[in-house]
Amino acid sequence: MPMYRYVCQKCGNEEVHLHGINDSPNITCTKCGHSMSKAISRVGIVFKGSGFYITDSKKTTTETKSE
Repeated sequence: MPMYRYVCQKCGNEEVHLHGINDSPNITCTKCGHSMSKAISRVGIVFKGSGFYITDSKKTTTETKSE
């Protein structure tokens, strides 16, 4: 089950709730009792491995022409 971040529309309190994708629960704030709305969560992205920089994928050619 995914975790969702909810923000209170009245006091700004943030909470994380765990529920199914197809569920649409009515979440109320634990501080003021007002309804909360689903917010977009912050996502951390980590690039690991080679191929993410131009220097990683650049081919070094050391061809010389002999005449």
